[in-house]
Amino acid sequence: MKINRALNLVIPVESEKGQIYVHSTPISREVFEQYFLVISKTFAGIFSQGLGAIAGPRIAYLMLKQTAEDMGLWTGPGGVGNGLVNEIIRLSNVFMPGKKGWQSIPLQVAIDKEVLDKETVAEIQGELIFFTCVSMMNKKAQVQGIMDTVNGLWGSHTTSLDSTEYINSLKISTEVENTGATEITSSLPV
Repeated sequence: MKINRALNLVIPVESEKGQIYVHSTPISREVFEQYFLVISKTFAGIFSQGLGAIAGPRIAYLMLKQTAEDMGLWTGPGGVGNGLVNEIIRLSNVFMPGKKGWQSIPLQVAIDKEVLDKETVAEIQGELIFFTCVSMMNKKAQVQGIMDTVNGLWGSHTTSLDSTEYINSLKISTEVENTGATEITSSLPV
């Protein structure tokens, strides 16, 4: 018997709170079927332009947006921006050090509370869209190989662990508290 588990993406991010992680699961088959054409065209656009694993994660969100706008599908309640992109963000959590160890918050909450700066959010969105395109457009056996290349370039990684299992696998971490103490230095000889 073979256990077939989803391949999830983990993106490590340096932040003011220290090392944090974004964990994202792939979209469902139903969501893919709703947005298959724009996902397919985005994937094809990335690779036909020769961007691949090197530049693909950087521009995937922009390519998706341009493709959807060209198709007249970006805006509106069921548009790609409000539908597909929001679903990808909904399936993503941020793990960050808290007072009692790792805490998990939805990616949208981290964006709304400005835990992540705009440039970091743009990088994360690009990687998430690229991962979505790769995981939906390739056979499962091919996805790991492509993502291994991306992971080596971008520092991300894939895992079969769901978000709960992944956060439990992290080394115990807590926020670094400022004690208020200051170091006094003197130019006098000791």
